[in-house]
Amino acid sequence: MANLLKSVIKASEKGASIARSCVGVKDIEDALLIAEKCEGEANTRFDKDFKTIADVLVQETAKSIIVNDFPDLKGHVRGEECAEIGGQKIKLLETEAKTEELLRLLVTSNLASRMAKAAHNDNPNIDFSDIPDDIPEVDTTDIGIWIDPIDATAEFIAGVQGTAKSGSGLECVTVLIGAYLRSTGEPVIGVINQPFYKNGMGRILWGLSYKGIQKWGGTHVNATSPNNIILMSNAENSEIKQKLINFPYNIDTAPGAGYKLMKVSQGEAIAYILSKGTTFLWDTCAPHAILRARGGDIITYKSQESVKYNIPECNDNQQYCNSNGIIAYNDRVTFNEFKVALE
Repeated sequence: MANLLKSVIKASEKGASIARSCVGVKDIEDALLIAEKCEGEANTRFDKDFKTIADVLVQETAKSIIVNDFPDLKGHVRGEECAEIGGQKIKLLETEAKTEELLRLLVTSNLASRMAKAAHNDNPNIDFSDIPDDIPEVDTTDIGIWIDPIDATAEFIAGVQGTAKSGSGLECVTVLIGAYLRSTGEPVIGVINQPFYKNGMGRILWGLSYKGIQKWGGTHVNATSPNNIILMSNAENSEIKQKLINFPYNIDTAPGAGYKLMKVSQGEAIAYILSKGTTFLWDTCAPHAILRARGGDIITYKSQESVKYNIPECNDNQQYCNSNGIIAYNDRVTFNEFKVALE
């Protein structure tokens, strides 16, 4: 299990490096290939949903790393994005030069070179010292992986192009990789990588919840502190917001499901409540494992059952939607307190 966790962390940091490689490129508006997602791939929350070449390369690079480390996982590492963009299928090739050549079919030579170099950098600066050795082994033939390569793509695009509004942009971008048991759907490993934390310093947060063992750690991890902040979407039902305000709780918003879930896992908010079906399994799998490691959970808003991740593969991404909404919380006692306000 420790080796699988390290592989997922390594894959997330490679993804973070690719995302950072897009910053500071001249003529980025022309260089950063942006494509509108097609029906079945898009999030129905948005009138138009987009992906970039960075999203696709991050996902395919992360897949390649994990499957190379654990061949048993071939065919069981899934991500948000279709691997095709601009009519070209993206993948990590054998050498940096070959990957660069592929990327040059779609983006400028400068960006292709930077992204290929990041994708093939085999010496990422990762500290594994806080990962314990005494964690149980796991049968990798029972493991599945969900990847959200760049959560908050709109913020990523705006941040790279220098058009982000105050309080949003690159800081809200996360790379999310979670592992679950194919037999039960339970999340067991989660990694949240925040590539642009503190102006690009970046940070990695991880959690493990398996066979009664709950461990968590990472770089620049915040200590949980008491507060009464609940995160919600700007588009959330006003009646639900008012119930919580009357209790009283402080309602706050932030871009990106991954960013909000990260804030809950770090104790910067006690919960993230979303009554609508606008998040997906790749959004919640990684944060879910971290929250479980810290004594919390992610449950459906309507039935309050723990979210499961072993949905059979299909061609319509809407099948992977958390259609009954979600409630993410960082400890059970707090949940029992605020759920009264929702009744």
